[in-house]
Amino acid sequence: MRRIISIILITIFAAGIIGCSKTEPEPDPHQLTLDKVIELSSKGEDLTWEDFEEYHGVECGSGLYIVRYDIDDEYELVIGGTSAVGIPMYINLVRKDSEDESGVIDIRTENVQEFIKEA
Repeated sequence: MRRIISIILITIFAAGIIGCSKTEPEPDPHQLTLDKVIELSSKGEDLTWEDFEEYHGVECGSGLYIVRYDIDDEYELVIGGTSAVGIPMYINLVRKDSEDESGVIDIRTENVQEFIKEA
């Protein structure tokens, strides 16, 4: 009887350890990342609102149509225009800790990789 109880307790203990082990969460395919921004920037002036439809963004404009995409603790992407159709007025990668224009680039016309390296 003690042997059976010991086996049951060991099994429960082992299952608890396995159940509590940390696993990496699956990345959200709809989360905009710096790698995706770099990839998208290769389209240059051909980038449109439609290129960003699959990503999670928050509408935050008043007067203009503006969508903010949170990338990580350091960066966000802000897209603005008169409407959500066609070519935006700007597609800016922004350093969240920046207080001036040196922390902002338009990914269509400026080098995203260099901007990230400068941080």
